[in-house]
Amino acid sequence: MPRAVAKTTATKVVAAWDPAAPGLWFCVWEIFLEARRHLERALAPLKLRPREFWLLAIAGPGNVSQQEIARLYGLDPSTLVAVIDGLQRRGWLRRQRNPRDRRVHWVQRTEAGDRLFTRALPRAQRAEARQLAALSAAQQRQLVAAMRKLVTISK
Repeated sequence: MPRAVAKTTATKVVAAWDPAAPGLWFCVWEIFLEARRHLERALAPLKLRPREFWLLAIAGPGNVSQQEIARLYGLDPSTLVAVIDGLQRRGWLRRQRNPRDRRVHWVQRTEAGDRLFTRALPRAQRAEARQLAALSAAQQRQLVAAMRKLVTISK
């Protein structure tokens, strides 16, 4: 693309973005950052980070493959390995080979991981409630319903 055209296009894009009226992506990003800050503070006494909490939530007590966790988590599978390794060293997760397909590793919470998750979940729920406190109960339900719809549509 010629330099003059690229500069004109970039100028139009920047001019079209109104920081006083941000769109969906910007709002979702800001909400995510604030949610992460709330969750970090809530989980700090347990020495648990938000990404570890979500991994414990996704793994659950059942057999979930590392590939499925990576997809749900939004991480490259090779990046996820280090997080799983850390939780496994702390005794909160375990890996097990799928007996039908030895290439697949299942991940599940251990009893210690279940106990930690049981302690962490109410803290996470309170952090979520604090973030949503600016909205009425009806607005909270409406927001969550709209977001769930967007998630479903994008799959």
